Amino acid sequence: MKKGLVICSILIAGLAAACTLAPRDTGTAFMFALAPIRIINQGAASESLVVALPTTSPELDTYRIALTKDDGRWDYYAGARWAEFLPLIVQDSLMKTLEHARLFKSVRMDQTGLIGDKLLKVEIRAFQAAYAPGAATPVIGVRMAASLLSDLERTPLATFTVSAERKASGNRLSEIQAAFVAAFNEAQLQLVDKLGRISSINK
Repeated sequence: MKKGLVICSILIAGLAAACTLAPRDTGTAFMFALAPIRIINQGAASESLVVALPTTSPELDTYRIALTKDDGRWDYYAGARWAEFLPLIVQDSLMKTLEHARLFKSVRMDQTGLIGDKLLKVEIRAFQAAYAPGAATPVIGVRMAASLLSDLERTPLATFTVSAERKASGNRLSEIQAAFVAAFNEAQLQLVDKLGRISSINK
């Protein structure tokens, strides 16, 4: 890894323990956040949507900012963290983005006993910085698999995948965060577009 950026090295065998933040590794020096995007849309629909808590691999189900080294090993940035566990901030951002898009009458996060007309389930399959051999800066990859179901019957209505990549403009944490935001925003736009097409077909 290039000089000037401290990386927290973790062996895959120790991932379960490593994903618990020690007091000296809380990442309070730099906190990454994700935000919803505002889309001027097409008018409200008549159905409600519940966004389930996304699922993901143990490597990504954490506060920590994941990366893969040029030899394929997983690591985490030292001195930085997500503002919340990654699945929680992805869920919150998707909910607010879809609320702004007005594809559904209402959009809420999944809670005990909360029922809607449709249920959106998301699996986060990639959400990390990747360093290619010899590269000074990482490429951020975001990939999510989504399933739209009838909330009561849990009948699958559609499944699709969204993905985006952004090369960081540099190797500083602020530049890496900007690339994460850009990649995630592109993936959110794809998700809204696909749900919009599905909704128009089902009207």
